[in-house]
Amino acid sequence: MKNTLFPILTENKQKLPYYVFALGLDHVQEHVLRTDGYPCHQWVQCRSGVGRLLVTGKEYTIGKDQGMFLLPDETHEYYAESSEDWVVDWIALTGSGVADFFQDTARMTDSGVFFVAQPDDVREAMEKLMDLARSPSPIKTLDVSAQTYAFLMTLLKNVSESSAKSIVNRYGRLIPILNYIEEHYAKNITLKDLSDLLGVTPQHLCTLFRKTMNVRIFEYINLVRIKKSKEFLLDDAAAAIRDVAYANGFEDVSYFCYIFKRIEKVTPGEFRKLYVRS
Repeated sequence: MKNTLFPILTENKQKLPYYVFALGLDHVQEHVLRTDGYPCHQWVQCRSGVGRLLVTGKEYTIGKDQGMFLLPDETHEYYAESSEDWVVDWIALTGSGVADFFQDTARMTDSGVFFVAQPDDVREAMEKLMDLARSPSPIKTLDVSAQTYAFLMTLLKNVSESSAKSIVNRYGRLIPILNYIEEHYAKNITLKDLSDLLGVTPQHLCTLFRKTMNVRIFEYINLVRIKKSKEFLLDDAAAAIRDVAYANGFEDVSYFCYIFKRIEKVTPGEFRKLYVRS
């Protein structure tokens, strides 16, 4: 089976937010020197062997559970570090949303080498792209675009500058906390209750939670409570607002209404009227 793909890129395809420009699997990497760079964002992931990357005046070694990210139009060079084959999977990405994804969402603002928490998941996402792009489906263009986005989400979860800092690893540590909040949102939740679940200090938990979830822990608890309140408002259209508040962890009705409007931009009563006839 051929392991290299260059899709036909029509004008309509290039207008999609995410699409694959080129893709290669199990590629024995040769020496590459691009003085003018490459026209697209690239991700090159090590399968076996060891490689070396030279970019922006820096040198990197790329080995197991690592990959290199390359910005467009940037001089770079990479090659196998020894006589042993350096085998990689690689992908080049195009689309109107790709640059913003790496810049704003993934915060991968510079070319360099990254750790990959679950490299098999990234590989699987690339294999799915290869299969979809080669399928005879009349709607494969949309399927490929959707899978390109899925690949980017997989990359986002797994890639980090150090082996312990990927979202999937940090999120995994928080699973007991998230489960506890989901099960006990209607009760009083203290920071000590939560930090004891992980055996860490409250300060450490607050830092870990904010870095992973990009929100403070009690703000997240309020988000869960408001989500549950919205469901309650519609599931029991006759319930008084104060009963909705008390049932979802708010001890003060005024505070509930304040938090609800701050998050939803409408009061609980106004929210209910959007969905339920008087």
